[in-house]
Amino acid sequence: MLTQGQCQIWWAGPDDRTEESMAVVLSERELGRAARFRRPADRRRFVTGAWLLRTASAAQLGTSPQEVAVDRSCPDCDRYHGKPELKGDGAHLHVSISHSGDRVVVALTEEGPLGVDVEAVPAEPVDDLARCALTAWEQAQLESLPRHERYEAFVRLWVRKEAALKATGHGLRVSPKDVEVSGPFAEPALLSWPLDIPPAHVRFRSLHPGDGYVATVAVITEESAVTVAERRALPGRTTRVADDALLVAA
Repeated sequence: MLTQGQCQIWWAGPDDRTEESMAVVLSERELGRAARFRRPADRRRFVTGAWLLRTASAAQLGTSPQEVAVDRSCPDCDRYHGKPELKGDGAHLHVSISHSGDRVVVALTEEGPLGVDVEAVPAEPVDDLARCALTAWEQAQLESLPRHERYEAFVRLWVRKEAALKATGHGLRVSPKDVEVSGPFAEPALLSWPLDIPPAHVRFRSLHPGDGYVATVAVITEESAVTVAERRALPGRTTRVADDALLVAA
């Protein structure tokens, strides 16, 4: 169970369980969205994320995964792809999902809105991505590094922007070029953005997704620190990924 001031991170792999065993807890709208994925790998990641969100939330709410009321309504259209929110008795529990490659992650907390993001480190040059996503200062930070270090450095910057914007619910409706974060190998921090939320209220923590991946969680709160506990949901058991750590403002 969540303790006061805690953020839980749950990891799973899309091949840890059969798709059929996970799909039984999904809602009709979630199953409908899953059916629209053309690539089986994309569908499995979505199903795993939906299953993990429901399972982890149910453990906190004292209910079954099927009974967790998840709303993914989009504020801009009628597609069911918005930021997941829990309704009814779970309204006090903030949640976020992300997936990339063979990593699926769910974050939960009662401390405030949050966003989580995991990304695979790209194998291709990131120059074009950097021009589209980074501020001039961030691009200069990237260009100061040896070329072989830029792939991971870019993703370190990207996951911070993505996590922060997911926490507000804006996502990429706010241009990542309008969001500036600390240097790729500095403690993660939000330096500036065009939203009314003070950057100091966005608390980051780098996560432990394993080799070849980068991940972070962002929680919007005025509290000075939040503890983060990472767990892996394996069939039949859970495994501790990392010791509890403080999530603080830089």
